[in-house]
Amino acid sequence: MTGNSVLFQLFSISDLHRMGRPLPPAVTVLLPGSVPGTPSTPNSRRLRNAVDAVFPQLLAQGLAHHECAQQVAPLLTLAGDAAFRDARKSGVAIFLDGHDFSCFEVPAAVPETVVVGRHFHIRPLLPWLTEPREFVILELASGAIRTMRCREGKLNELRLPRGVPNCFDAMPIDEDIPKKNFENAISFGIASANEARRLQFFCTMLDRSLHSHLQGLGVPLVLAGEEHMLAAYKKENTYPLTVPQAIHGNVELLSEDVVINKARQMIHAQRMEEAARHLLAMEEYVPGDRWSTSVDGILQAAIQGRVWRLFIAQDATVDGDFLESVRKAGKAPPLVEDLLNCAAVETILHGGEVFLVEPELLPSQAPLAALFRYSLGPAM
Repeated sequence: MTGNSVLFQLFSISDLHRMGRPLPPAVTVLLPGSVPGTPSTPNSRRLRNAVDAVFPQLLAQGLAHHECAQQVAPLLTLAGDAAFRDARKSGVAIFLDGHDFSCFEVPAAVPETVVVGRHFHIRPLLPWLTEPREFVILELASGAIRTMRCREGKLNELRLPRGVPNCFDAMPIDEDIPKKNFENAISFGIASANEARRLQFFCTMLDRSLHSHLQGLGVPLVLAGEEHMLAAYKKENTYPLTVPQAIHGNVELLSEDVVINKARQMIHAQRMEEAARHLLAMEEYVPGDRWSTSVDGILQAAIQGRVWRLFIAQDATVDGDFLESVRKAGKAPPLVEDLLNCAAVETILHGGEVFLVEPELLPSQAPLAALFRYSLGPAM
């Protein structure tokens, strides 16, 4: 908090890493944003309701009344904040434990959630957190080449290094092309003005110019534009994070929201195809050694940092006590939470990947599956 106002930023995987493992019991409060034209409960009342729900759970964990009051105090302070009290279009995620308090913007459609657990509850946010939040759109048209970068839900022109070809129609077709810059000009038959080879040459030069720049960004590339330009560029494209599907037609005729949603749907489809391939490849290994569908086994592996890729069935939940599931001795009172959320958090904190997939993709209709980074080998 700063002064009498609360500052929010978009929640990201890096924020989860920064917060790390909370000091249990950890409190998560998710509040949806307002939808124009529909009645909604004031944020201040939602937070007071959250305090009423959280307080007895904290007491049940053995905290004294003053400790419970200290932990929920930020919620009451936030409820009285003028900027927060007004209706917000975006959703809010609030995370509290015994020594820290953080709040972030999240999608407006997040379900209203209050959870007390040993981990922060990010399960409703996983579809949003695990999809790339940043990507580049390359619009290919004969008259002009345009690149746009999507960050935080907004499209902006991407400034490219000098020398990147930006117009196919204006590309020279004769001796004006400096041979020192295009070593393979003769092999492509530029001088012959063959249109197909000229387009092939242009796409090759464009790919060479863009590749290193995009590689530095490390974000997905979505292609858009005219059919013949798309077909030609795909043949020469070498950027590995290019999305197979493309936006056909003139992007300028579409609204920004439509363009972004189309791109995100294509990126999501590619990610689901990638998950399906990983699951098929996983079955080549011995179960229990390099992969598992056991909740307890996966939780233990996630804590050890062994989970490389975690696959969770959409809408599945497995409730239980995390400490009991990982067979850790302790005197802490039972604390029931979603163990799939625990597995996801531990996997992310150790740098693993999390995929939300259709239940039928998982072996034996299990709620989750994991591919491990390495085998533990035979017991000594």
